Amino acid sequence: MLNYIILGIIQGLTEFLPISSSGHLYLFKNFWGVSEDFLSFVVFLHLATLLAIVVYFFKKLKEGLFNFRLLSYISITTIISGIIAIFLKKYIEILSNYRYFIALCFFINSLVLLSVKSKSNNKELKYFGLKDTLMLGLLQGLAVLPGISRAGITIVGLLKRGFVEREAFNLSFIMAIPIIIGAFIGESKYILFDKTISVNMLVSFIVAFFSGILALMLLKRTVIKLKFKLFGYYCLILSILSILVRG
Repeated sequence: MLNYIILGIIQGLTEFLPISSSGHLYLFKNFWGVSEDFLSFVVFLHLATLLAIVVYFFKKLKEGLFNFRLLSYISITTIISGIIAIFLKKYIEILSNYRYFIALCFFINSLVLLSVKSKSNNKELKYFGLKDTLMLGLLQGLAVLPGISRAGITIVGLLKRGFVEREAFNLSFIMAIPIIIGAFIGESKYILFDKTISVNMLVSFIVAFFSGILALMLLKRTVIKLKFKLFGYYCLILSILSILVRG
């Protein structure tokens, strides 16, 4: 039970903090046993963090439902991300068993976070266009790799495109909702129909939801103050530890 509580906390915090939830979960999988099919278990926990996004951004989501332009861009981003994710999926389970690959992804993630510099960004949501959409689709698709943070890489991408911090934060997570739903639907047949959901999985789900809300609050403050370097150094250290420490 303790393993599942810890995995729920890891998922909730790392899904939104720019340090890669999948990388942490696969890394900890090598140290602690998880009886459920691990990929399905990860997707199930993503549903908990999806619920956290919906609750946290509820007001923004209601406004977005009436913004046809934004909805069309979300659709394009989701299609691009989905195609990349489907292509990479068959390799993820294999590559994720090699800590050197996870270490490499953590290292790349650290470089992305350390590249953020303070500058006067001024682009608001109304300036979000097709180039931004294509960029987000590509980055979000690549973020299926364990060790690459979807939140981190997309927020940094938007900041480098000149968007103000709060818009980069909001857009990153609003754009993520359809792809998370798609991933859950794609794997739901394994976790909902082939077997029952265990008590351990439910505990992880609840813990992931509440820790996800907390992580969103922390990340918003981090983005606004541009304190990404701390997370970048953390991922760099984790990359080194991923190689040195054996499970």
